[in-house]
Amino acid sequence: MKKTIYIICATGVATSTMLRVKIQSFLEEHGIEANIRQYRVTEVSPDRTDADLIVSTTRMDPEFEEVAPVVNGVPLISGQGEEEALEKILEALQED
Repeated sequence: MKKTIYIICATGVATSTMLRVKIQSFLEEHGIEANIRQYRVTEVSPDRTDADLIVSTTRMDPEFEEVAPVVNGVPLISGQGEEEALEKILEALQED
């Protein structure tokens, strides 16, 4: 089943595009199909979220965690803790 991932950052442009490419490549390596959507943090709300996973480079309201797992995307940009972040993404998408 195809998963839905929201990538959320402050502006929804450069950083989220970088994350999208990295996450898409990682998921392809693991045989996971995903519909990845990019948003600015101001464009999303917990009651209108249909994601299986949220990867965010900005602070998210705790209510989002009631809708879908939230993974900190900053390590995917900085490189510090990247493997751990990718593992969290994989674990979240494999849970069902």
